[in-house]
Amino acid sequence: MARARLLMVIVSALTALTAVAASAHAATFTPPVKLTGPAGGEPSIATDGRGNVYVDGPQGIIVSGASGNPGIGFWKSSDDGSSFGPGKAIGSLAGGGDSDVLTTPDGTVYVDDLEAVSSQVFKSTDQGNTFTGIGAVPDPSGCTAVAPTSQVGPSDDRPWLTTDRQGTLYLTYHEFVSAQPLAFRSDNGGADSFSHSCGSIITDPTIEANVPTDITGGTLVAKPTTDAAGNFYVLFSTTTQAQNVAAAPGQPSGTFSQLYVAVSHDHCATFKDYTVYDGASKGTNTTQFGDVFNVITADGAGNLYAVGAGFVNSPTSFSPTANIYVSSSSDQGQTWKGPTLVGSTNAAHLLPAAVGGGGAGQLALGYFQTTNAKTDPNDLGGKWTYTTAETGNALAAQPSFSFSDVNPSFIYHYGQICNQGILCTPNGDRSLADFTSATIDPAGCPLFTFAGNPTGTPTTNGATNTFNYATRQLTNCFQPFPATSANGVRGSGAGGACIAGNRLRFIIRRVPHGRVVRAVAYVNGRRVAHKKGRHLRQITFARPTGTVLHVRIITTNNKGGRVVTKRTFTGCSARTRVIGRPHRHKVKHRGHHRRS
Repeated sequence: MARARLLMVIVSALTALTAVAASAHAATFTPPVKLTGPAGGEPSIATDGRGNVYVDGPQGIIVSGASGNPGIGFWKSSDDGSSFGPGKAIGSLAGGGDSDVLTTPDGTVYVDDLEAVSSQVFKSTDQGNTFTGIGAVPDPSGCTAVAPTSQVGPSDDRPWLTTDRQGTLYLTYHEFVSAQPLAFRSDNGGADSFSHSCGSIITDPTIEANVPTDITGGTLVAKPTTDAAGNFYVLFSTTTQAQNVAAAPGQPSGTFSQLYVAVSHDHCATFKDYTVYDGASKGTNTTQFGDVFNVITADGAGNLYAVGAGFVNSPTSFSPTANIYVSSSSDQGQTWKGPTLVGSTNAAHLLPAAVGGGGAGQLALGYFQTTNAKTDPNDLGGKWTYTTAETGNALAAQPSFSFSDVNPSFIYHYGQICNQGILCTPNGDRSLADFTSATIDPAGCPLFTFAGNPTGTPTTNGATNTFNYATRQLTNCFQPFPATSANGVRGSGAGGACIAGNRLRFIIRRVPHGRVVRAVAYVNGRRVAHKKGRHLRQITFARPTGTVLHVRIITTNNKGGRVVTKRTFTGCSARTRVIGRPHRHKVKHRGHHRRS
């Protein structure tokens, strides 16, 4: 027996104008929320498309172990980042070195916690309320102790979590001994403990020859991203052996002038390396992509963007400046344009975050910027705010950006931001740690998270007065992601939004044994449309606000038969239940399964 179905078609009359608006007008943001409880520093962020936003941050291996607390601070918002509940400590008692948070398309939340000898990965299937370790053996501690079956990735540093549209999971990190980037894959939500070892990420012998294997760290590995086709991209930077030899006194290594991307088209079984930028060919130690973690992200059309902080083609080696640069690729990372300077050079800029929008060329950046013309990030007189730069034509040779502070005129940090990571001297201020993060919600609005210590001073900034903050863009947001896209951004799940445009149009299939003569649409319990006719084929209404839309449409035929269709659109996932009673025949239909 045929079943009645409703097919959702997204209508967006203003899509063509989105990019122009995004680059022409400054954005506004929700007041940044101070996340209370655990300490702040290099937070990650993810949204599940259901209105929930998650932030986590490492608490420090020594601090966590000595206090008897787990290694991660975790915060949740149930209103798209407008407010957050108090943070809680989760993770390993031996952890706290690094952390990341991720959501998969089914809404599962994953976090990782660096123990240095390995990472522990935990998951939540109840929107972050409770966690358990991955692996085949249950975690009796509920993600609050050491769980051996959840330990993955031996000898790792700065582990990142990534997913694609199918929910495949990747764990990528910098390995201590070899200084190589490594990756592992899970095909069943972590139950296999990431047992699938990925192929070699660095496959080009010329690139391999550049990688030092000493205290300089070898490679700086960014959080990978995926695209709608499931391609997996790993961005990494390194110095060269020649630049190491030419390093200035007091410098731990040559500059990280080489920016590369490793691309896999077969779920990380094999990789091919491409050059994003070869700074060493322009001069010795005159280009730097190591201040500190770089970012790679994709827009809804599959274009890639590599973002880094440092300097490019400086007239002198080891320039004491730091600015933001963007490179772009429209052919899956094979060739790149840029790097292009974002903004001016009359300030210092550090710790970039980036997220692509749903439309081609849409890109949002967030980063710290000095407000008092200090251009050296290590200047103790620096006054730093958190600002954003957004564009709708990031693929252009010279993209046009609009700039907005998330909290105009507010200073989030006083003093230096040490830009050498774990190589900062004991007196260097690393209180904000090494990166900030971004994601995007179903409406196409970027969210940012960053650390800050506005009550501190250049000599008192530390764990006790450093907190994480989170904010969401309110105006001039991007085009939402199409349903077939994925956007593996730092701390984000795959995909942007599926509920796009300013109007929603549902195509109505026939109700058995008659013509559809009446259709009534409800969204989140409120009637939004009522239509009558001799033979209805569609119903259209304005797209309501909100990130979660519970849609119920009742269609009636000319003989009194009725079909009720219920769907919940939450980002790129939907739960469907359809119940119909044509001519007293009770019909149940779930999802898109059909039976006679």
